[in-house]
Amino acid sequence: MAEKTFKDRIAFHQSLETLEVDFSNVTFSSVDEVDAFYDEVDQQLAKTGRRWYFLIIYLDCVIEPQVWERFAERGKNTNVKYSLGTVRVGASEETREEIRGRAKEDRFRSNIFASREEALFAIAERRKRQEVLVERQTDDYLRVEDVQLLFGGIRALDGVGFSVNRGEIFSIIGPNGAGKTSMLNVINGFYRPTRGQIVFDGRDRTSLKPRAVAGLRFARTFQNIALFKGMTTLDNIMTGRLLRRRSNFLWDAIYWGISKNEEMENRDYVEGIIDFLEIEAIRKTPVGRLPYGLQKRVELARALAMEPKVLLLDEPMAGMNLEEKQDMVRFILDANDQWGITMILIEHDMAVVMDISNFVVVLDHGQKIAEGVPDEVRVDPVVIRAYLGQN
Repeated sequence: MAEKTFKDRIAFHQSLETLEVDFSNVTFSSVDEVDAFYDEVDQQLAKTGRRWYFLIIYLDCVIEPQVWERFAERGKNTNVKYSLGTVRVGASEETREEIRGRAKEDRFRSNIFASREEALFAIAERRKRQEVLVERQTDDYLRVEDVQLLFGGIRALDGVGFSVNRGEIFSIIGPNGAGKTSMLNVINGFYRPTRGQIVFDGRDRTSLKPRAVAGLRFARTFQNIALFKGMTTLDNIMTGRLLRRRSNFLWDAIYWGISKNEEMENRDYVEGIIDFLEIEAIRKTPVGRLPYGLQKRVELARALAMEPKVLLLDEPMAGMNLEEKQDMVRFILDANDQWGITMILIEHDMAVVMDISNFVVVLDHGQKIAEGVPDEVRVDPVVIRAYLGQN
């Protein structure tokens, strides 16, 4: 039987939107062989005029050390032009380590599976997530488009995009260092992305500074508590009303007319927040004297006092015991239900995320690796591998 040509090793599966490449028993020992393969696959892909998922079979494939650079370079170019995502099957230990090393350096997922069936399942799950995303784009309340964030040579975020519907609880999860807090900092204007857009309610607000973003009624809690420790609970929450004030400093100086009336209105609103969060007993207590869990609740109260349209919650339950977490979950759900606040949540407690989220995006090394409703993300093999540190 004649040996397979490179053309024979390339197959398009239309129903799966997948290009399968069979490298079984192939040895790449020269740059000319690498170029011959990629010239063929690029030519066939160009004819289709579309993107595909890539399924690469590496069983007993050998890539000699002297051609790895060229193989990786051509592969990267093909992926950028034509790929919706790549999965790999049957790589030898040596090939696995080479791919993993390059994946870490270039910040892509190596996605190496033990069998073709597992790889096809992963592709099917990605296709399902994409279908869900297309269905969700009817609202488009907050849209993050192709956001890249660079710090020198470090890519904190790389091509991240998603959309958040009005009134939903939207969670961003991922391992430590995945870029979650950086994403919140981009959304609230603290960081300006190197590339990409933030669109809110139909308007591009990428270039707005944090104060202007807050003026659009974006509120934020922080991973590390950011309260005025010497001020009382009441006074801390009142600071959340500053952007809602209409009087000027002259009226404030004499505390009369519009200034006095506004102060009373703001105080009444804050008292309602205090009642809502059940912290009446500590309203006059300096927050520096409060236990950690209550300080977290005061920070939530200050954010709610801004009457937010969008509330960014950066690990609101970090460091809490079980009872404190249960209380915080109840308050988040009640606030979402009572005021219809759109919430973007970062949280490491997966039980909490899966219980309260409408939609979940997963980041790893600054890239989006998965998205979907909680039940889909929970069993996603790509997500499981990211959390377990496996490829």
